[in-house]
Amino acid sequence: MKWLTNKSGNGFPLVVAIVLAILMFSCVIFEYMRLTIIASSVRDAVQSSIIAVVAENYSNVYSSLRQSYSGGYLRSGNEWQEQVSIGHIYPRLQQNLGLIEQGTRYAKLIGDQAEYSVSGLTVTLINAPFAPSSPNTIEQLTAEAVIQLEVPLSFGWGHLPSMKAELHVKAVYMPRFNSQTH
Repeated sequence: MKWLTNKSGNGFPLVVAIVLAILMFSCVIFEYMRLTIIASSVRDAVQSSIIAVVAENYSNVYSSLRQSYSGGYLRSGNEWQEQVSIGHIYPRLQQNLGLIEQGTRYAKLIGDQAEYSVSGLTVTLINAPFAPSSPNTIEQLTAEAVIQLEVPLSFGWGHLPSMKAELHVKAVYMPRFNSQTH
């Protein structure tokens, strides 16, 4: 403890080490926050895009809504045919996030550097059954999407691998006026 009270300048290296440790810790915290914000904004944009796809299927869903179902079916001859479409999600993402197509990936660029990239989008539309066996277990028209997100780290000066995450997003078509809720 006597070395802390010594006034000959021996405490200077300790102060520098503490300041550097605080700076490194701050950099890690700011990088974590940056990654969280990017992942959240991409997830929200994908969710917005698949909600738009589910809403675009409204005209296919409307006829069965009158019977309190929310499936996408169309009468063809003597039978009902499933009628749903996944739409165009990548163009919506390009517009919402400012992405540029680069081969099989879509990247958000800052200058000539990629801030992040997305790829491998898969969308699954789950149509509600046409005539469910029980009105208590009616399923809704649902869109599920999975997309790969890759974010190069700004911390580590290129020596650390990029963050890679698989984002899962789900949107469900809920009729605004359902006869079963009254």
